[in-house]
Amino acid sequence: LFPYTTLFRSAIPDTRRAQGRRHSLVLILLIVFVALLRNSKDLKDACLFAQVNRKLFKRMGLPLVHGAPDPTTVSRVLRALDPEALVSAFMGFMHAIGTSLGDTLSFDGKTMRAVTGETAVRHILSLFTHETHLAVGQIGVDGKENEIPAFERLLVQGTAHGTTRGKLLLGDALHTQRATVKAVLAVGADYLFVVKGNQKGLRRAIQTKLAEVQEPNSTSPKPNSYACETTDRKRSVTTTVTVMTAPAGNNELALPTGTQHWAGVRTAGILHRTGTRISKDGKVTPVDETIGVICSRLMSAEEVAGYLRKHWCIENNLHWVKDEVFGEDKHTLRRGNAPQVMSFLRSMVISLCNALKLKSISDTIHNLEKSTPLLGQFMRMAAVI
Repeated sequence: LFPYTTLFRSAIPDTRRAQGRRHSLVLILLIVFVALLRNSKDLKDACLFAQVNRKLFKRMGLPLVHGAPDPTTVSRVLRALDPEALVSAFMGFMHAIGTSLGDTLSFDGKTMRAVTGETAVRHILSLFTHETHLAVGQIGVDGKENEIPAFERLLVQGTAHGTTRGKLLLGDALHTQRATVKAVLAVGADYLFVVKGNQKGLRRAIQTKLAEVQEPNSTSPKPNSYACETTDRKRSVTTTVTVMTAPAGNNELALPTGTQHWAGVRTAGILHRTGTRISKDGKVTPVDETIGVICSRLMSAEEVAGYLRKHWCIENNLHWVKDEVFGEDKHTLRRGNAPQVMSFLRSMVISLCNALKLKSISDTIHNLEKSTPLLGQFMRMAAVI
């Protein structure tokens, strides 16, 4: 296996002056990484653990020749570290160990609530795989922009790492923009987006076209429908999806949107949800929602429903884990690039646990916190050392 320390040493530039540098960048990153694995809540605890367990780091090939670094030193290094370089190094590591990414990726944003300050980057846009639950991209969203231009930078990052070509990308209704679908197609990927109130004209066009192809004398392929019921997590919701596809020989499905053209649409349709949800306080909320769907691939209604349901994996298996297991919303590092770097380090821990097919990340972190030998075994299993 290919230890990540070898790759990270060459892939991540160290911006510190050589004079007075006592601790290597890889050692500092490894100390923080191990701290996340054992549920350390701050840098003081991370550095104390490294000082007490110097033999563990020596076995990892990174002895603490000058002892453990001071927490302020670690914080200063994280502030200056390039988050893009960290993502690039991790993706090189994942490619080196032959990890499969799967066919489908979701992207979504998350705000770190404890990060404050006018210049601080609080919002993170991540790219997450459906099949393997790996974080394969991350971009910081500046306070002066929103997710739409940031997603184009995420596409550039994904193209550089070879993670987006040939994949199906799913995003929230915010990203259902003509420029966005063109950008996705331009990098050789496909899209599946939902259409809500921000694109009322497109939603009406889908409904109009769907009514046309349902007419008896229509020569277009007949719509395909699929229905399923969800009864878990205190909810009873029936989802019905009806889609139409481009006729044989046509590259795109023509939608009557006037002068506005949506590139590459080959499947479009309507998703309707009805039922009830019960909140934590016992309040019953009715569900009655109708949204549109566009996709650049030919898909059945059942496939569309399945992909949209799995889109929640980025919320459930990445964002929720960061908050509930690692306490990201309570972490107080807020200067420079430190919030972005820490956020992706958490994503790396989650990705390695999922790559090892561990059933519960929270149980894994709990066990590693209690047993240092088990921590060393995990590092070897994950090819970190």
